[in-house]
Amino acid sequence: MAARFISHDNLELLLERLRMYGNLHGPVRGDDGVVRFTALSPGTPPDLSAVRSLLPPKKYLLHPRETILTYTADAGYQLPSEENSPLILFGLHPCDLAGIQYLDRLFLGDDPDLLYTARRAALTLIGISCTPDDFCSCHRFATPLEAVSDLFLASVDGGYVVTSSSPRGYELLKGVQELLEEREIESPEDSRRFFGQAVSGPAFSELDATLPEWQELANHCLGCGACSLCCPTCACFDVLECGGLDGDSAVRVRRWDNCLFKSHAQVAGGMNFRKDRAERFRYRYRHKYRGFGPLRGFPACVGCGRCRVACPAGLDLRPLAERLEGAHHEQ
Repeated sequence: MAARFISHDNLELLLERLRMYGNLHGPVRGDDGVVRFTALSPGTPPDLSAVRSLLPPKKYLLHPRETILTYTADAGYQLPSEENSPLILFGLHPCDLAGIQYLDRLFLGDDPDLLYTARRAALTLIGISCTPDDFCSCHRFATPLEAVSDLFLASVDGGYVVTSSSPRGYELLKGVQELLEEREIESPEDSRRFFGQAVSGPAFSELDATLPEWQELANHCLGCGACSLCCPTCACFDVLECGGLDGDSAVRVRRWDNCLFKSHAQVAGGMNFRKDRAERFRYRYRHKYRGFGPLRGFPACVGCGRCRVACPAGLDLRPLAERLEGAHHEQ
C-alpha cells in the first residue's frame, strides 16, 4: 500500500519544522537516567527508545498544583489569567494517548473544566509506536479507549510511516510534505491495535469486600502514593481555600490527591468512608479496571506499567485483575 514515509535521517529536520508550529516537547533521558517529557530544544533529541517516561503527559493538562480561582473583595471570584501558547507533544505512546482520551472524557464533558479545555485546545499530539515490555499490560486487557493523535509515526525499517487523523494533523502534514516520501509499504503493526477494544460480556458482579487479596495488598503497601502520581488517568484532586493575610483576598488551589491516602475519603467532623487501607485498595482497583460514575464500564488503566515500575513495594494488580475480570487476551 502507498504510505507517507519519513526516514530516520530526516527526523531532526521534522522536529525543526514542528517548532515553527509551537513549543515542542518530548521524552528526554536526563543525566540521572530518568526519562521526562520536557522541551526539545535544537540539539536535544527525543529518546524514542524509552518505553515510558517518569510522569505521564497529564502534567501538561492538569498541573500538580495550580490556582483555579482568585478572590478579592472588590471583584469576587475570578478565573486566573493564563496564556496557552501552542504546544506540541512528540513521541507519545498509545497508552498515553489513550490516557489523554480518558481525561478528555472527564474534563470536557457536560460541564467542562475551563482550564483543562483551554490547555487541551492548544495541544497537538504526535504519537509513535512502541513495543510493550514486561511491565506493560496494554496487550492484556481490553479497553474501549482509543489511542487518538493528530499525527502518528509507526516504526518500520529505516524510518516511520506517518499518518494523520485530525484537521490539525493534515495541516502539519502539508507543512512537512517535502520531508516525506511516498512508498509502497505493508501496513505496520503497532501497539494502537491494543486499544479501542469493546468491553463486552455479562455485567460485572460487585467486588467482594472480604476478598483476602485486598488485605494482602494493603499489608505490603507503603501508602506513598507513587502509583497515582505516575498514572496517566488518575485525576483525583483536593481543593484548598487559601486566604490572604490582608483579609480581603484569597486563592482557590487545586492539587493532585491520591485515593490510597487515608485523608482522601475523610470529611468534616473526622468521618472517613474508607478508613482501612484494604478498602482503599478495593476502591482503586474498581476505578482502574471497571470505571465508575459517568465512566462506568470504561477501565481507567491503559497498561503503561508506570505504577508497577514506581512501586517501592513491587505491588502488581495484574494477576488479580486477570482472575477477577477474565479479560486476559494476549495478542
